[in-house]
Amino acid sequence: MTIVAEQHRTGTFGPVGADAELTALMGLVVASAGVGAAAVEVGAAPGHEVARWGILGSDVVRVPLRYGNEFVGSLVVPAVGHRPHLLAAVAARLAAGLRSHVVARSAVRARAHLAPLEDGLTAALYRAARGAAVEVWPLPVMGAQVESAAASIATEALANAARHAPGAPARVRVRVRGPYLEVQVTDEGPGLPADFVAGSGVPAMRGWAAAVGGTCVVRRSVSGTLVEAMLPLGPHIPFPR
Repeated sequence: MTIVAEQHRTGTFGPVGADAELTALMGLVVASAGVGAAAVEVGAAPGHEVARWGILGSDVVRVPLRYGNEFVGSLVVPAVGHRPHLLAAVAARLAAGLRSHVVARSAVRARAHLAPLEDGLTAALYRAARGAAVEVWPLPVMGAQVESAAASIATEALANAARHAPGAPARVRVRVRGPYLEVQVTDEGPGLPADFVAGSGVPAMRGWAAAVGGTCVVRRSVSGTLVEAMLPLGPHIPFPR
C-alpha cells in the first residue's frame, strides 16, 4: 500500500457531509486504526472532502481507496502516529462505503434529469449509435423512467467509447433478462487502465441505474471496455407531474 505524505489543513470537529454508513466507518477508523482524526476525499483531486472526523493538522498522509481496479478517493490521516496495517484493514470497507455514497448522490441528481422519451427507446439508441452496431431484442412495455435511464446510460457509454476508443468497433445491446432490462455497451478499445479514476460520465451512468433501482458496472472486457446495466422492469415508477 503506497502512502504519500502531503500538507493539508482542516479543522472542524465531528463528522460532516457524510451519510450514516460513511459516518460509522469514519468512527471505526478513528477508534481502531490508532488515529485521532481522519477525513475522506472523493476522486483524485486533493481537498474534495465528503466526511471528516476531528481536527487534522498540517502534516498528513493520504491512503488510496480502491474499489476493484477503480481509484475512488483517499483516506486522510495524521502523518505521525497512524498504524498502516490497521488502516489497510479498514480501507476496503471505506472504499466500498465511499463508492456507495457517490452512487446515492448521483441517483438523487439523476431522478431530477430523467425525462420521458419522445419516440421510444429503440429510436433513442439509433440516434446515439455514432456508428456503433445496435442490437435490440423484443421488449415489453416498460416504465418511462426505465426507458429514460436505459437510453441515458447507453448514450453516455457510446459517447465514452467514441472519446476514449476513437475508431474502435462498438456495440450496444438491449434485451430482457428475467425481471430486468439489460443494457450492454462494448468497445474494442484499449480498455480501462489499472486504478482508473471515474470522471463525470461513469458516476452519471451509475446514478441513472440506481435512480430506478438498478445497477451499472464498468469494467474491462476480453476485447476492451464493457458497460452493463441491469434495470428492473417493475414496478413501473411514473414521472412526477
